[in-house]
Amino acid sequence: MPNHNSAGKKSGKGFTLLEVLVAIMIFTLLSLAAYQVLQGVLRSGEISKTHSERLTELQRAMLIIEQDFTQMVARKSRQEGRDKEDLRALTSGKEIFSSQDQGIEFNRLGWANPLGLLPRSNIVRVRYVLRDGQLQRLYFLYPDTIAGQEPETQVLLKDIEQLSFRFWDNGWKSSWSSAEKLPEGIEINFTSKHFADIRRVFLVSSGEVVE
Repeated sequence: MPNHNSAGKKSGKGFTLLEVLVAIMIFTLLSLAAYQVLQGVLRSGEISKTHSERLTELQRAMLIIEQDFTQMVARKSRQEGRDKEDLRALTSGKEIFSSQDQGIEFNRLGWANPLGLLPRSNIVRVRYVLRDGQLQRLYFLYPDTIAGQEPETQVLLKDIEQLSFRFWDNGWKSSWSSAEKLPEGIEINFTSKHFADIRRVFLVSSGEVVE
């Protein structure tokens, strides 16, 4: 008689070693691909965040620069140890004020001092220089200073390679020689490692020197 019990049994078949190795290899490749995709997303996020932070720094710096240059005033700053004939409403030149490129100094109005409570004027003397790859804004608490008084330093931007200025007076000039008046416009140029060449032009209020 035939054995019905043996006929009803299903023969089981397990995975061979080769099949297991192939499955592991496929899983490893998929994991590696997923890891690379994740790393790419993370790197893109970091690059985007860094670029956004640098753009915010640039916008903040340009706002400060605009406020300074558009509120420039034709005023000479008295400085102890310097003759009155040597004083200028605007001073600019190559490697002045320890700048590694061009530098500039002038007075501006509009420095907020509510109700005169702070021990300073609403006029501030500022300098712009390039030092150690930084666009630095230097300012004095008082427009008229004694010999040896050091300005406060504010770093506006980093990784700056060049800094230069031009002045409008019936045409662009690379230097400014007048001690008694201001140019009608000023152009600031600087080269950033991240944003290449940056150029801005500002109109300047004309007027007589305020002593």
